[in-house]
Amino acid sequence: MNVPEFSDVWAWFLDVDGTLLDDQKRLPPENREALQKAHARGVKVAIASGRMIPSIEPIERLLDIDCAIIAYNGGKIVNRRAEGRECLQHRPLDARVAERLIRFSRERDYLLNFYHEDILYADDSPRRREFMAIYSGRTGARYEVTDLTRLIGTAPTKLILLASPPERDRLHDTFQADLGGAVNVTKSDPEYLEFMARDVDKGTALPILAAHYGLSVGEILAMGDADNDRLLLSRAGLGVAVANAGEAVKAAAKRVTGRTNSEGAVAEAVERWVLGGEPW
Repeated sequence: MNVPEFSDVWAWFLDVDGTLLDDQKRLPPENREALQKAHARGVKVAIASGRMIPSIEPIERLLDIDCAIIAYNGGKIVNRRAEGRECLQHRPLDARVAERLIRFSRERDYLLNFYHEDILYADDSPRRREFMAIYSGRTGARYEVTDLTRLIGTAPTKLILLASPPERDRLHDTFQADLGGAVNVTKSDPEYLEFMARDVDKGTALPILAAHYGLSVGEILAMGDADNDRLLLSRAGLGVAVANAGEAVKAAAKRVTGRTNSEGAVAEAVERWVLGGEPW
């Protein structure tokens, strides 16, 4: 498959953490410059992240590109800022599952991120504050500290349970076996265990936003690094994994960059497969 002629009928979908941003959560200037060149040639840019919308929009401003957003790993999709930020999809998690995780996190003193109407809620405790600092430091998100039992009966857009990486992996296996048929349970950053409604994923969001643009999924280029990017990369016309991605993510992609996220992997991909016209 060859790269289509430059026009306004194709797009580049980008993961944020571990892909677009470096390991210090900074935007490499070469990534910004390369994406602006592609955008000037008619390529639409969309940000596809597990983050909430208020934590994605500052990155959009740094890019200085009007982007559509796939937020919460596909739980909410909004169009470009110039189009009025219309919500194209919102698929929250079942409130009964949320109640179960609220009670579990309170009993075991885990930090549970509860996202509702683009506000991040959490219970407070010394242990939880340690993980709040990790999450806020990476994303810039601000917590509304509350008693999460007040939100029982509310359907959140997404939940994240935070724990040390080995504990996170153990909890993933436990919840995947217990809830996997009814809930999408996935891993992203080393401490994050994410819970979304069944079939909510960046990859299932791809055709919705593609249709909004008037595109087929074959005209989409997508890039990522983590488990929550695997379906996105496998479904896109060209899925590109960064060099720092896990082996399962690389296996889901059609191409792998030679550079890591901290070395300007996005710029490399744009220069090769967008601006350079290297065959897909």
